Amino acid sequence: MNTICALCGTPLTEKDLSVGKNKLADGGYLCAGCLTKAININRDLINTLDQFYFAEITGMFLKSKIEGSQNPGGSQYTGSSHYEYDAPTRLDQIKDQIVALNARLSVLANEEVNALDTVLDQNENLLAIAECIYLQNKREGIVFATPRRVVFIDKKILGGVVRNEFPLHEIVSIEHTENLLYSILKINIKGASAEFKLHNKSDGRAFSDVQSRSMAYIENKFRQDSTSLQAFTQTIPDLVQENVYSTDKGDSGAILEQLEKLGKLRERGILTDEEFAEQKKKLLDKL
Repeated sequence: MNTICALCGTPLTEKDLSVGKNKLADGGYLCAGCLTKAININRDLINTLDQFYFAEITGMFLKSKIEGSQNPGGSQYTGSSHYEYDAPTRLDQIKDQIVALNARLSVLANEEVNALDTVLDQNENLLAIAECIYLQNKREGIVFATPRRVVFIDKKILGGVVRNEFPLHEIVSIEHTENLLYSILKINIKGASAEFKLHNKSDGRAFSDVQSRSMAYIENKFRQDSTSLQAFTQTIPDLVQENVYSTDKGDSGAILEQLEKLGKLRERGILTDEEFAEQKKKLLDKL
């Protein structure tokens, strides 16, 4: 029997295991707290939880959060219990991405999934994820792709994470072949390759177009950042030409504020070091 909750990853207590109706269709178990939240979202789960898979339950939680954010004053069920919509953590966001990708991960991958918030950067999004065996070292874990890398991780029994990382700019190609029950994912790097046996035979398809999807993601992000930068640079004349020269002598608070703004302009590369030094001197002369 599994010893951790399939949703929150906390160790199951004797009280949790004594519930009797907290088992999922794929073999995982929910702790009493997660079971209560799930039942508050869907009352039918009291007697039918064993007919639902982990991905389906997390999908219910995701839908509940979305509906809760759209209608914060309302509730999607009636009764004495009330489900509190907690602010999503970074791990919640990652699990929502996994659900959106329709990834089929078993309860055996929970520990690796729960470690993703320490592996992924704050704004790094998943493009594909699968449960696998890394054939080079025979370790079992998960492999995932983001707009800048492909990573294999295996959560060790005694703590810590084994990680093998392949930056996207070093990957020559990504191939996959499907067998009857599984597929082989091959990451070709300059002068080497890495192979993974994916437990679900169709999982390799999501990785096959990672490079093109990554380029589209980066180009879209670049366009968004360029628009923001263009809007930001429109404030430069006000800052450099008007505010710098019109600040009254002795108004130290305003001058310090302008110095801070000038520093941010230099950090963004909008002002050169020479331009920054010139404007800084003019501000300091007013103190």
